[in-house]
Amino acid sequence: MKKLIIIMLALLIIPLVNAQIAIQSFDTSLSKVSPGDSTQLRITLENVGKDDISNILVNLNLDDVPFAPLGSSTEKVIDEIENDDSTTVYFNLIALPNAESQIYKIPVEISYDDVKKTSLISLEVSASAKLDLLLDESEVVKVNDQGIVTLKLVNNGLTQIKFLKVSLQQSEAYEILSPNELYIGEVDVDDFETAEFNIIPKVKNPQLALNLEYSDMNNNVFKETKFIFLKVYTLEEAKQLGLVKQNNLFSIIVIIVVLLFIYIIYRRIKKIKKNVN
Repeated sequence: MKKLIIIMLALLIIPLVNAQIAIQSFDTSLSKVSPGDSTQLRITLENVGKDDISNILVNLNLDDVPFAPLGSSTEKVIDEIENDDSTTVYFNLIALPNAESQIYKIPVEISYDDVKKTSLISLEVSASAKLDLLLDESEVVKVNDQGIVTLKLVNNGLTQIKFLKVSLQQSEAYEILSPNELYIGEVDVDDFETAEFNIIPKVKNPQLALNLEYSDMNNNVFKETKFIFLKVYTLEEAKQLGLVKQNNLFSIIVIIVVLLFIYIIYRRIKKIKKNVN
């Protein structure tokens, strides 16, 4: 009886040993997929056993990852893989628009005969980072004015920006009264943060040079320099445009002198008339 049981177990184990399907390799048509992008996933399966294997079911489990099938299902059936041979199955996938930048593990479930096994593959979502710099508000009107310049940093990319640092370069065109370096931190997608600098422009229409340094969600570091033009007028131009209050003291003095002169003339004429009468 004991020998019979051993023989039966051996008969059950031998086919499992002789029939083994493994993932030989996998790749995608895009090395890095951005949110909203579609890509073709290619999985090559190899029969590493000694027997031919038929009716192999390959299933992608997309339950916990931001991918969806595109124009096909998540299941593929392979009629047969002969021993020591391989075959490739194809899946068309699309990354969901809200997919965050990171590497995702996708379970691949392989079933044949009474065998069911799960292997993991990985796909990377890499959204492009894009940071725009805009002039939000400026208190500076004319040359040699002191005022706050407010800049807007807008995340127009597809991934969150983190560790953002903004530095205003020193220049002969303006004097910086505030700290020239600010740490902003995170800027969410389709959101913005502001940075303020207190300056004195030394020339008309100065150009502000700003260094931006930040990272995306995959810790890729970005460094760039952007420029902002300030509309700054000379004192004469500002007066002509009515942008500054003019000093009217001189005009008031002139008016007072003229009125006083008229009054004196009037008194003399009145006195002369009185003497004549």
